[in-house]
Amino acid sequence: MRLKEAISVFIQRLSKSGLTITRLKGVLAFSLGVYSLLMLALGYAWYSQQWGSSFHFFDDAAEWKQMDKFAHFFWAFQVSAVATRLLTWAQLDSKRAARAGTLLGFLFVSSIEIFDGFSEDYGASIFDVLANAGGCIAFVAQRLIWKKIMIWPKFSFHPTSFAPLRPAMLGDGLLAEILKDYNGQTFWYSANFKIIPLPSWLTLAVGVGAEGMVYSRDSENELMNLSPYRKYFLSFDLNLSNVQTSSKILNSLLRISNIIKFPAPTIEFSTHGVRFHPIYF
Repeated sequence: MRLKEAISVFIQRLSKSGLTITRLKGVLAFSLGVYSLLMLALGYAWYSQQWGSSFHFFDDAAEWKQMDKFAHFFWAFQVSAVATRLLTWAQLDSKRAARAGTLLGFLFVSSIEIFDGFSEDYGASIFDVLANAGGCIAFVAQRLIWKKIMIWPKFSFHPTSFAPLRPAMLGDGLLAEILKDYNGQTFWYSANFKIIPLPSWLTLAVGVGAEGMVYSRDSENELMNLSPYRKYFLSFDLNLSNVQTSSKILNSLLRISNIIKFPAPTIEFSTHGVRFHPIYF
């Protein structure tokens, strides 16, 4: 069967499940366009100097204090959420939209392993795929069990002094550093449970980060007299998904912004002790 015929059959089957063909075509075209642009940008920013190897696997479980795995979990969750919203807009019922959106999210994020597999410096990682699956499961389980998202993975970043020590790996410039410098990345989990009485727009958030990494493995960093360590955080956060306005555009912007952890007073826990940040991002 030709690709065009396969896509046509796929659209017809989904349309019988409640999707409108016009909206479905729009969702597919939009998704394909965004996917293509992101893959081109990622290939240029991260992999452009690393092509040339045959496809292979690589054990990276001990690298970067597993911060890259938190990144895979985060993006798999977020892409699944976006795909589900698009399919809901295309008039698929909520359960099917969540399941189909999660599948699309997993395929979207896991396809990055193809880049890794042909990279001389990396390799396809089973642990990355497992982290992707974890993010997708965390999304669809909440949608199917609670009918809404109660725990949102979020992200924050601040520049560090480590990126200039190895800009080719950790990024040269703010945008590249946001993507590459794990020292400045924090992954948060903003919980909407009413553990303590808070307004609906305010939640508790726990975060995880790491510092002291110029190379991926601890033994390599120790040769530079660096001592990588993990950091854990407790903070407050804004729950923008519960903020509704009369503007659909503004509501959409609020949902997009909800993936970013709002700067707030934060307590940090690590092997270096307990530290209070008046504002942490």
